[in-house]
Amino acid sequence: MKSYSIVLIALLMALAIFLPLLITGCTNSKYKIQQYPPARTSFEYTVIDNLHLSEMDESLLANSDRGFRGEVYYTLGTEKAYPGDEQNYLDCVNEQLELYKNDKINILQCYIYLTEYRDRDLNETALSQMKKYFEMFKSKNIRILLRFAYEYTSSANYDAKDGQIIKHLSQIKSFINDNSKLFNDVVYAMQLGLIGLWGEGHGYHYHHNIKKLITKFCEAIPEDIYIMVRTPDILSQVPKKYEHRFSVHDDFLVGMDHKWGMMSWNDPQYQDLLNKNQYAIADGEMPWGRDTTVPVIDPIGFLKQVIGYGLTSLSITHNYIEDLKEKDIVYHLEKWKTEYLTKSQLDKNNIPYLDSMLEKNQISIYNYLQYHLGYNLGVSNLLQTNGKTSFMINNFGIASPFEYKLEIIADGQNIEVEQIQLGRFGQQIVLIDKNVKEIKIKFIHRRTGETIKLANNLPYLDGYNVINL
Repeated sequence: MKSYSIVLIALLMALAIFLPLLITGCTNSKYKIQQYPPARTSFEYTVIDNLHLSEMDESLLANSDRGFRGEVYYTLGTEKAYPGDEQNYLDCVNEQLELYKNDKINILQCYIYLTEYRDRDLNETALSQMKKYFEMFKSKNIRILLRFAYEYTSSANYDAKDGQIIKHLSQIKSFINDNSKLFNDVVYAMQLGLIGLWGEGHGYHYHHNIKKLITKFCEAIPEDIYIMVRTPDILSQVPKKYEHRFSVHDDFLVGMDHKWGMMSWNDPQYQDLLNKNQYAIADGEMPWGRDTTVPVIDPIGFLKQVIGYGLTSLSITHNYIEDLKEKDIVYHLEKWKTEYLTKSQLDKNNIPYLDSMLEKNQISIYNYLQYHLGYNLGVSNLLQTNGKTSFMINNFGIASPFEYKLEIIADGQNIEVEQIQLGRFGQQIVLIDKNVKEIKIKFIHRRTGETIKLANNLPYLDGYNVINL
């Protein structure tokens, strides 16, 4: 009888160990990334260019919520830029916009440091400063990727405890409610921030209940705004009711598997992480150019990583011209202005691109990123037959135009269209049940009312791309 009991105990112990693995599909991953369908790797339908798809046109760079972005800082309470630095916040912004004026950026990543308030509530001074800061961005027609943070150096403890962070989030929620239009006009996406050095979720001094802070953050930030986190470990702790709003921002993009990357590319959930990122706004950056960890970044590997994450925006501040003027050092993005991708390389590596933007069957790596980060939408395949009109919308970029809805007017009549996510290699066929003489196409942002100029040589009037037949 005793031997049967021992066998039974052994079986129960084995089930306790192996049953969770069987339930989860034996992933052997420490992460819990929600599974989403993978992005397409090619167009389903052939693109017939009968609506004048455009070459590289700087007017397309004015399209909002995509492309290269700069990086600025603001310390509430002092009106300085970076904590511990004497630079004025406005000088910091103007310096970035002047430095990258030829790059036509209209997005800035903005760190708002709450360091001065790490052990007290935000006062009226802080709240009025934040409002003035947002108004400044609006006056310059700049959208921001916003992150709140406390700690900026490992040499001292500037961390805030959870109770104070939650109080700040409550105040931020009230600020947003009181300034909702201003907030929507300026903030295009959020990063969780708050925890650890630079808000990147590491190097913090106090114990943090990360799941609770994520919940409080989601309750404070309007539900239609996307949120990024720094690591898959933090992403794994996002409550299920909120996870559809989340992506990761990879701040060490080097085009190869690296110990400072998100996770090992051999991890069973790495592909799940990439798939997840296709369904929310995502951002990333290379290490600073002076970093010696990866002296040479392979451009094809880098592009595959950027495309894998479906990046909407990418830092131009890192690894570009930060040491060009004073030290005459050229980093990757500057070098990539004269290094090219051929049509065959793009096709071989399943890299989406707009063919009409190639010059002599090639495009510089810099220009590829400049025009293909985020969305790059163009219409094609116009057809009138059997008393019906049809055309196709294509996304030649690497990410969906998030938060935009599609409006079609044909000969003055609104046409109902299915609202689909146009991710990379995305296509949408629009069918109009009659022959028409004019089609007006508008992608309009749900929060701001901003519109998208399509990559076609078509009239662009009052936010409408106009096809005259």
